[in-house]
Amino acid sequence: MNSPTEATAVFNANHDATNRRLLARKVIAKSDHIESASRKVSITLCSPEGKRLYLRCFEITQVNFHYITVFAHMKVSEQEVGRIEQEIRNMLENRLVRVNQALADMEAQCVAQNVASLATYDVEPLLLETKVFSMLDRRLLELIEKVDQLMPMLETLCIDEAITPSQLVIEKSKLKNMVRGAAKAVRIARATLQRQANAGTASAAATAGASTDVETPAQAPRVTSPEPLE
Repeated sequence: MNSPTEATAVFNANHDATNRRLLARKVIAKSDHIESASRKVSITLCSPEGKRLYLRCFEITQVNFHYITVFAHMKVSEQEVGRIEQEIRNMLENRLVRVNQALADMEAQCVAQNVASLATYDVEPLLLETKVFSMLDRRLLELIEKVDQLMPMLETLCIDEAITPSQLVIEKSKLKNMVRGAAKAVRIARATLQRQANAGTASAAATAGASTDVETPAQAPRVTSPEPLE
């Protein structure tokens, strides 16, 4: 049986029509303000679910990660930013634990069903080179790749009648929500920090304005002695 962690390398510069349509619907994230160094990582996504999760969630979440890990530190207390960063890290780690367990369970089911090879897709894999700016980026990318690996395993088990079509839909939905839910949580965390940053900026501006509005006491007119009468 093919290992669920193996990614087939497909070196094809021209994406077919289906992949081009997916790429056309990619969520555009404005990342030109990110000045941090990055690692360039090649990824191969085979399932339509994995491709869509990457194209719709990854880069926009990267921008949110960057705000949280870089810009928020400039305007919000270190304690608050650190707390939110740790919560995000824990969330991603917990989801990776769950998806790794799902991979182990699916492989065990494939072995029990004597599956010699996994179902494959007629549409060619999507080969991309992506930038990884942080540890959070890397973990989210790993989560997407593992969800992508699970999809053909589920399809295979459904074809071989080990699971029902209804179970297939439910399991796919759970896996996709792992990524979508993570992206949503990060978006909410960024919005929370932005509100705090804006509130701090407004408070500082109000304080500065109040200090300039304090009137300087007027000086008493100088009293001069009357000139003696001649």
